[in-house]
This record gives sequence, structure tokens and C-alpha cells, in this order.
Amino acid sequence: MKNIWHSILLAFQFFTVLPVHKEIPLSKVTITGMFACLPWIGALMGTVVAATIYSLTQWTASSDVLLAFVIVGLFALFTGGLHLDGFIDMGDAYFSYRDREKRLEILDDPRVGAFGVLSILFLMLGKIVVLHELFVQEKLSLWMLVFIPLLTRVGMSFYFMSLNCSKEKGLAYFFKTRIKHGVLTGLMFVTLAIALSGIFYVTGFSLVPLILVAVLAIAFVVFRQFSLRNFGGVSGDLLGASIEGMEVVLWVTLLLCA
Repeated sequence: MKNIWHSILLAFQFFTVLPVHKEIPLSKVTITGMFACLPWIGALMGTVVAATIYSLTQWTASSDVLLAFVIVGLFALFTGGLHLDGFIDMGDAYFSYRDREKRLEILDDPRVGAFGVLSILFLMLGKIVVLHELFVQEKLSLWMLVFIPLLTRVGMSFYFMSLNCSKEKGLAYFFKTRIKHGVLTGLMFVTLAIALSGIFYVTGFSLVPLILVAVLAIAFVVFRQFSLRNFGGVSGDLLGASIEGMEVVLWVTLLLCA
């Protein structure tokens, strides 16, 4: 029980803005548990966002544009912009069109270049536009706000486990060497099964959640190959970028098929 509690605290400490002022042991058990908790942290954030959107639609005359902005803004606030920072760095590195070593140097560079700014601009505007269209076409349901952040973090865990780190240093490498891959893989499948069961219970059997899982699997394979070809593996920045990129792909999927 103590290890479970430590894993939950680590997930909040490393991946949210929640201040956890406590020194927690970084063992294989707690780090594996931290990644196992991540999808549920995403679902918790999504629940708060869904409750906020429900309140705004019920008790205010908020426009669809404002609702879309609130969704994007709240997720960025809850994560402290951590994943967005990774997307910015990936944009800077990839669009530099340099060799792999130089791209890895750019990933480590704390400065933001023009390509990073353009990348995050298109990402944020793209999210707001797609969410706005979902509201306009009355295709956005509250369960989607809970399920998608859970699903993207499941995808991130599989992505992380499937690749070697692009460099043998940094926080990602530290975590990578301490994850129990077999245990985490099993827990991710259990998480998917529980999440899908809950969604089917709420909505009735629908193909949409299954389509989202299938699209996530395809996005995982594509981004994995992209990472190998351009960066030689995975890094902390690429983990954050994978969550942001997969999220956009899933929102677009909902727009096309919901």
C-alpha cells in the first residue's frame, strides 16, 4: 500500500503542477507504479475539465470558442505546460533539418527558436479549432474529455517502453532503466480494459472508443518510427510531444467519425 501511495505522489510530482513537497524513494516499484498511475492522473484531470465544461454550458452563456479555449487552457495549466515544452523542443529540433546529433543538442537547448514557436502555435490553434468544430457539430461528449487524456498516456507508456533512449543521461534515461517492462505492459492493458468497460457502461456499446484505440495504435507506430529515424530513440521531450500529438490525432478522429 505504501508503494502505491508513493507511486501516485510521484505521478503528481513529476507530471502535474500539484506541489508534492516530499522526498519519495525512486525505486523500480515506485517508478513503474508512477507510469501505471499516469493514465488515471490524465483521467482525473479530464474529469475536472469535464465538470468545468458542464458547469459553463449549464449556467453560463459561454460560446463554443470560449469552451474550446478553456479545455486547452486547463489541460496546459494542470500539466504546467510540461508536454507543450516537449513539443516545442521537438519542433525546433526536427525542423532544423540538421543531422541527428545536432537535433539531440537542440532538444537539450533551453532556448526556443522560431520553429518551436510555430509548432506550438499550430498545435494550440489546431486543438482549439477542432474542439470548436466538435462543439458546433454537437459531437463532443463529456466522456471524451476523460477518455482521451487517459488514452494518450497509455500510448505514451507503450511508446516509452518500445524504444531505447536517444542518450544515456537525463530523467527519461533514469526512468527507463528502472521500469519493470512486463509489469507495466500488463497494467496498461488492464487500464485499457477498465477504461473501455467504463465508457461502454456510460454510453452503451459504441465503436467510437474502439476506433480511438485503433487510431492510437497506428499513431504509436508512426511516431515510434519518426523518433527512431530522426532522433535515434526516445527522450523526455519526445514523451511530452507524443502526448500532445496523439491528443490532436484523437480529437481529429472524433471530428471525423463521432
